[in-house]
Amino acid sequence: MVKVRRKGHIEECLFFLQAHMSVCRSDRMFPSVERISFLLILFSLLIFRMKGEVQSLHSSTLDLNGTKPRLEIIRVIQPGIFDFQAKEYVIRMRAWGVSFPKRGQPGFDQAISFCEKMLLSANPTLDVIRTFDEKNLKVVKVGLQGGKLDFTHDCIAKGIGWHNEEETGRFGPLILAQLKAKRGNLGVWGTGYNYNNESALLQTPRPSLPSTYLRKNQLLPQISYWVTSFGKIHRPGCSFYERGRGTLMAKPDGTDCRICGGRKGKR
Repeated sequence: MVKVRRKGHIEECLFFLQAHMSVCRSDRMFPSVERISFLLILFSLLIFRMKGEVQSLHSSTLDLNGTKPRLEIIRVIQPGIFDFQAKEYVIRMRAWGVSFPKRGQPGFDQAISFCEKMLLSANPTLDVIRTFDEKNLKVVKVGLQGGKLDFTHDCIAKGIGWHNEEETGRFGPLILAQLKAKRGNLGVWGTGYNYNNESALLQTPRPSLPSTYLRKNQLLPQISYWVTSFGKIHRPGCSFYERGRGTLMAKPDGTDCRICGGRKGKR
């Protein structure tokens, strides 16, 4: 429509110019200098009008073709893994520093519902930590609400997932957030499910037949205490059990933990 209008304006100006030129030729009283100046004025007006219409056509073309797609998360594949809509393509990403229950494990439904609520149609701030991991996923640090809320910290603090210490290098704020969630039995910490030793839980039980040899060599079940490099002794269930550097011992030697009681337990 713009091009047709532009062509009509040009034909109108040319028709107007030709009419005045014929009048100037028939009128012998018109001096030649005035004729030339009159033609120059008409020609300049025609050029200005064409230039304005070309600029309006160019701006309208930019408005139609220059619309940018919105950068947002369009799909949650599983807890912590999502598709991000970039300018020209979709990138599959993974949230840094947090692990979630797998499908079929306790807490999976709560985790994926939480991720969909927080991430879908969100316009996050993304900091790339690793270009690609072992599963060809881009590992990113996700910031929400204009960077005021850290997605990883929020998931760990609410017990939706747990801290991936191997990936973060035992990042301090995430460790503290997990300790608070464990003490409050929030989310995954209230299920009593051992997510790290799932393979051992899924093994087929093997019955053992009683015999004299087994009775002779059978040991009574013992508690394995966690002894840190500083000599602190922690019982199973303690917030510091199997955290940091240390070893598992049945008969430890050191200082009992003030929280769990160590070898003596809580009184």
